[in-house]
Amino acid sequence: MKKLSLLCCLLLMIIGSAVAQQIRVAGRVTSTSSGNAAEGISVFVKGAKTGTATNASGDYSILVDKAGTLVFSGIGFAPQEIKVAGTLLDVSLKSTSGDLGEVVVVGYGTQKKASVTGAIVTLNNEALNKRQVTSTSQALQGLAPGVTVQQQSGKPGADGASIIIRGQGSISGSNAPLIIVDGLAIGALDQIDPNAIESITLLKDAASTAIYGNRASGGVILVKTKRATGKNGMSVSYNGFVTKQQATAIPNRVSAIDHLLLSNVAEQNRTGNPNASAYPQSLIDLYNSKPANNLDVINTDWLAEVLTNSGFLQNHNVQLSSTSDKVNIFTSFTYLNQQGLIPNSSFEKYDIRINPEFKINSKLSLIGVLGYNSNQTINPSTGSAEFIIRQAIGLPAIGGGKYGPGIYGTAGQSNNRNPIAMAEATGNSVTKGSTLLTRFGFNFKPISGLEIEAYWGRQSTNPTTKTFVTNADIYQPNLATSSYSLVSTWPGTTSLSESYTNNVYTTYLGQATYSKRIGLHSIKALVGAQSELFTNYFFGASRTGFNNPNQPYLNLGTGIRDNNAGASELALAGFFARLNYNYADKYFIELNGRRDGTSRFSQAREKQWGNFGAVSAGWIFTKESFMSGASKYIDFGKLRASIGGNGNQSIGNNYAYDAFYAQSNYNNPNNGTNAYFGNATNVGVALLQFAN
Repeated sequence: MKKLSLLCCLLLMIIGSAVAQQIRVAGRVTSTSSGNAAEGISVFVKGAKTGTATNASGDYSILVDKAGTLVFSGIGFAPQEIKVAGTLLDVSLKSTSGDLGEVVVVGYGTQKKASVTGAIVTLNNEALNKRQVTSTSQALQGLAPGVTVQQQSGKPGADGASIIIRGQGSISGSNAPLIIVDGLAIGALDQIDPNAIESITLLKDAASTAIYGNRASGGVILVKTKRATGKNGMSVSYNGFVTKQQATAIPNRVSAIDHLLLSNVAEQNRTGNPNASAYPQSLIDLYNSKPANNLDVINTDWLAEVLTNSGFLQNHNVQLSSTSDKVNIFTSFTYLNQQGLIPNSSFEKYDIRINPEFKINSKLSLIGVLGYNSNQTINPSTGSAEFIIRQAIGLPAIGGGKYGPGIYGTAGQSNNRNPIAMAEATGNSVTKGSTLLTRFGFNFKPISGLEIEAYWGRQSTNPTTKTFVTNADIYQPNLATSSYSLVSTWPGTTSLSESYTNNVYTTYLGQATYSKRIGLHSIKALVGAQSELFTNYFFGASRTGFNNPNQPYLNLGTGIRDNNAGASELALAGFFARLNYNYADKYFIELNGRRDGTSRFSQAREKQWGNFGAVSAGWIFTKESFMSGASKYIDFGKLRASIGGNGNQSIGNNYAYDAFYAQSNYNNPNNGTNAYFGNATNVGVALLQFAN
């Protein structure tokens, strides 16, 4: 019995001694080229089967002998062996195959680029800032295969581009991709300053987008804004450009005399009469013998008169990044001023972004996003810039343009519509808007491999528009007095309209991610839930009959007045999950699923909820032994296959599933709802919209 007790004590001493020789080593693995976190890097104890993998933040933790050696390896990085010398060990790995080892943003998480099995394209800040553009959507043009980016206008404040991923997906519904910025579905990519963007990821196929369920059929664009990273300290950077925009591809125009001659040729061709004419020979002789004087000889250069604004564009951005052991703060300020090509055409914007991160301890961090922008757009009130320029291109040079300050000609048109007056003298439409975006949450890592994230987010936009239409005086030359006589005003009426809109988006999200590496096997699981609410309120009022063009206030109108208002809501909720598995960093499989609900569909008919899912697989064949001889020709090769489904809840208004009553109003007094009884017409209510 004594011998047995002695043996047990001896074994306990040996085990205790072995345990005492092990320490827990923790640290962060980053990429040498970019400084970003390297996710999914295998961390093994040399000569043992013990191992782990880095999480999305590049962090790892492992038990190892005091004198042991750790081996770090991953796709796209050169392996590195480091002897343990303490409990903290940060490692920077060198890239070997371009950016294959970099971490890219995917739906509700990140993955190593080499291990992605869906169709995605990632663009970094360097690619976006190479172009001198005013909107983020323009910066995407030509950078991503399968993505069509079309800019429809160059007008200040409205020069953003439409984005279609892999073609049109719906006949009557929306084909626009879902825009997600730092986890918030903000709706418009151009609301984000391109200077503050770290990366943009475009999800193109069902395998990568199915996790967004009923809004993913048009593809998904994920935007990640910058955060303070790197060594402790403070850095300041400036990026700016100044440029001048000008009209291009303007057709050549004929002079006044050429217009007279060619008009006569056209009349002869139309009638077949060689003596026919649109203008008498005496007028042609006058134009041939006398220089233009804006009286009896007019030769208006319409484009020169209309395209008088500078087209000057300037953009200035200052960024401040501060990092420490406990607090990281990224701050960005941008000022943009864009002048149009015609008078009263401009866009001005201020953009401020603050992204703080507070490290409470090694396991808990508080993360925030605060963005604010204010903008103002000015346009002529009686016609768009595009229409005014088209008019200037098409009008004949013999039409009276501008005879002096405030003295406008008829433009040779019976309605007296003069594009110079439209641009300069008939009022402005001013749209002012502000957007406040906030997101606050936490990131908690209670145990190795487990990461819990939750946040609340909100975005409010408040655009207001004020459009004042005034009259321009129209004159004709008076040859008897060698002066100009007032003949009319254009457009003939004065009016003022004002509108206010309040859009609010609110979301709550909670998710958990667990990753584990056992030998050559790696798994990563994600589960989460999210709720979203969109509310809209608008109000508008208008009035006519303003006597003083310098007093644009609704109460001073003497004519017709009108007002309207309305509100709407849209609610969304979803539960999502993803499972990733890979073997030997060579064979990959991914499962995505989401159960999604939207208030746009009928609850009574049990149509509000739908299930969406996808499965994808990948094989890095260049890691096979039979490809070793081709390594000098092919650095990296991967085959992918996927199948999945997603949906589109953007099918019209928020309540298309239900029937609606309507009544007549001032704007629509004869919509069929009024009823005649008691010898009078009475306002009625009728069912005019049937349920879909």
